[in-house]
Parts: sequence; C-alpha cells; structure tokens
Amino acid sequence: MNTPGSNLERSKPRIGVMPGDPNGVGPELLAKLISDVDDDREADILVIGDEHIIESGARTAGVDLLLPKWTADSKPLTEGHIAHLLLETISPKEVTPGQATEAAGRSILQTLETAVGLAMSGAIDGVCFAPLNKTALHLGGMTEADEMQHLAAHLGVKGLAKELNAVEGLWTTRVTSHVALKDVASLITEDEVLAAVRRLHDTVFDAGIDNPRLAVAALNPHAGDNGNFGREEIEAIGPAVERARSEGYDVVGPCPPDSVFLLGKDGRVDGIVAMYHDQSQIAMKMMGFDRGLTLLGGLPMPITTSAQGSAYDIVGKGVARVSALRFAFNLVATIAARQLARASAT
Repeated sequence: MNTPGSNLERSKPRIGVMPGDPNGVGPELLAKLISDVDDDREADILVIGDEHIIESGARTAGVDLLLPKWTADSKPLTEGHIAHLLLETISPKEVTPGQATEAAGRSILQTLETAVGLAMSGAIDGVCFAPLNKTALHLGGMTEADEMQHLAAHLGVKGLAKELNAVEGLWTTRVTSHVALKDVASLITEDEVLAAVRRLHDTVFDAGIDNPRLAVAALNPHAGDNGNFGREEIEAIGPAVERARSEGYDVVGPCPPDSVFLLGKDGRVDGIVAMYHDQSQIAMKMMGFDRGLTLLGGLPMPITTSAQGSAYDIVGKGVARVSALRFAFNLVATIAARQLARASAT
C-alpha cells in the first residue's frame, strides 16, 4: 500500500475514523463528527469505509461531505486535509438498517482490519470507530469474545488486551471483562490486579495527566470485611496494591465497591481499577451515558470508540448524539500526539 511516509515526518497525528456497524447509527455519527471538525484541529483525518455507507450517514445527519478520495494507488496523503479511503466491504442491497446481520459483521471486521493495518504501516497513528454490534461481528465470523480480542489475535499481540473507559475525565479499567459473573472471583489474582494498575496509569498519563492518582475497588461487600465476606482482598487485591505502591504508583485500595466511585466523582482520583464489567460500567454510564468512551488497551496503536451501542431503534432518524464519539476522537488524537512527540524526541 502506498503510505504517506513515516509518521515521524508529520507535525501532527493522522487518525483513521470508520463508520462501525453499517446497519446502526455509526454512519450518521461519523458524518456528524467529521462535518464539524475545525480547520485547526490537532489531528488529520482519514475516513475508512464504503462510499455508499458514508454517503448514507451524511444524508441521515443532514450534512454535505466532500471528501477527497484516496486509494492504495493514490499519491501520498498530505497534511491538513480530510481524505476518504474507499473500501468495498458490503453492497448497498446488503445493508439492512436496524438489524444485526452476517454481511454487516463481515463489513465491520474487514474495515477494522484495514484500519489497524494502516496503523501498523505508519499511514495513520490511531483509530476511532463508531459503534459496532457484537452479534453482527459473531455472525460475520468473529470467534473471539469481542472486537478487542479479535484485533489482538489478528495482530499477534502477546498477552490479553484490555478495555478502558472514561467519562468526564475519570478513567476505569477492569481486571476481568466479558466473562460470566460466576467466574470472576477465580480470575482475580495479584498479578492481574497489578497489571491493571500499570495499564491504567500508563493510559491516564498518555491522556494528558502527568501524575495519575488511582484507586482499586474491592470485589466483595465492605471490601471483604477482613475476610468475613471473601478473601480476595486479603490474598490478591491488597497485595497487588502494595506492590504497585512499591513501584511508585499513587494508588489506594482495596476500596469498598459501593463508594469507590465517589472518589472519582469528587475528583480525588483520576482512575479506578474495577474487578468486573458491571462494577465499573453501571457507575460510569450513570455519570454520563452520552459522554462515555472506550479505549482498547494493550494493542500496538491507540484505538477508541464511544461507549454507546449501535442503537438500532433510532437508525435513520437523525437524532443520534455525537458527543461521545467526539470525545473518543479527541482522546485518540491526544494519545497519538503524545506518542508521536515521544518518538520524535528519541
């Protein structure tokens, strides 16, 4: 593929953006996102996706998009411009708004894999995608639990990639994620908790906070009540927090799960390590459902998306809120810019 040269030659990062599920609100959100970007934005944009999908999203959003086309045989991309990498992943007749389908799943996977391939080649520095649909992904051939694990396998990433979330400047990550609740306790180990602390610290730092303050949630009610309600805090979570402190991290815990998010809400910490999916997601979505974002951690490039779903019930109505996707784009641009700056300095 004809890439635009080394990313170290650019003065600002280039972010690949993609429409997500063609049957959901993703194309509309993408159109809204790129239609109101400022000329002096901190990152260049490469739209990645099928032309008819992007055009459909623009019609729903009620905006006009005039995007210069870019293909594998085109001249290198230039700074300061939005361009569109044309794909052909799904035919117009296969698009069925409001439904999770095999064709949509294949389209999403192909677009995702194209985007990360561009990042690996140095053509782009990060990826931001509009909402996907996991049912469609599985129908389309994905065998992993989610798109993050699929990308990790596709890229040959060693170790488990992990999801991080942010709302209103508060970050979270989880020791466990898409697993049954009955299996969570057996997966809570000292090493996994420590890895989550390290991951959260590095992400919050890349997001622009130089000295992140972190808290680690307990697993059991009342932080286990000295072992009366479980021993995970004594045998795994507490020791992990002590190891993290010995490594220089500013971290407290294990904190009672029913109050730990007050530390974040009040601005006393910048990030929280949760033990399982809903322990963090319920609190974060209550704090700002339409402002939440997700970062796929542990991959070779920063990848973000909004925390909202494909919203099949409002497809085609033009009412999808773009604020969360805008936050996601701004974040990946910030992370990519800091990474570019560090690379240029070495």
